Amino acid sequence: MVPDSGPLSRGQRAAVLVAAAAVAVGLLVHTGATFLYLAPHNAATDSLGTGLNSYMAPEFVQSWQLFAPEITRTTTAVAARVELRLADGTTRVGGWQDLTAQDLAELHGNPLPSRIRQQLATAWAALLASHDAEQRPIGLRGLDSEQYLKRLALSRLPATPKGAHVVRIQFRSTDTTVAPPPWKRSGPAAAPVVRTYPWWLVGAEDFAEGRTL
Repeated sequence: MVPDSGPLSRGQRAAVLVAAAAVAVGLLVHTGATFLYLAPHNAATDSLGTGLNSYMAPEFVQSWQLFAPEITRTTTAVAARVELRLADGTTRVGGWQDLTAQDLAELHGNPLPSRIRQQLATAWAALLASHDAEQRPIGLRGLDSEQYLKRLALSRLPATPKGAHVVRIQFRSTDTTVAPPPWKRSGPAAAPVVRTYPWWLVGAEDFAEGRTL
């Protein structure tokens, strides 16, 4: 049996009341801040913008995609080709190599796919985010993204013929719209959008360790 400790003293009752009031106020503030943070822009959110964002996202930005991820509407296939300088001094442009198809071939049906096969998609997204509309790099981040993509692509392309070395590399992307389900189709599917990017010079620093021009 737990002995009866008797009624709370006046100080204890005051402490309980203060704690309960603090919890209630905290819940009201948090509920109100959450509502305003998720609500469309209005006079209240504009006036509390800085403080509201600091409270709701002090370290990490909230993203509801964790619970309702954005549905993929397009798929992007990345291909690359190189220009070779042959032993006799002439140059030759090789055929396009579908790098995305290589990744998908290894991922399909593999219960434990390697994260290495996600590198291409990450590198391509970084490239697009660090270049302007004219495909010019924006600052050091753009240059780094170019070198990373070149190194990644060159590591997956076939070995060069004996006596030849890579001079330049070029990329091509094909964006294909994911077809809607049959009951939502209202017309012919959109044609894939193909973009060919400028040639980039290749140097020794663009190759992974152990590979040369």
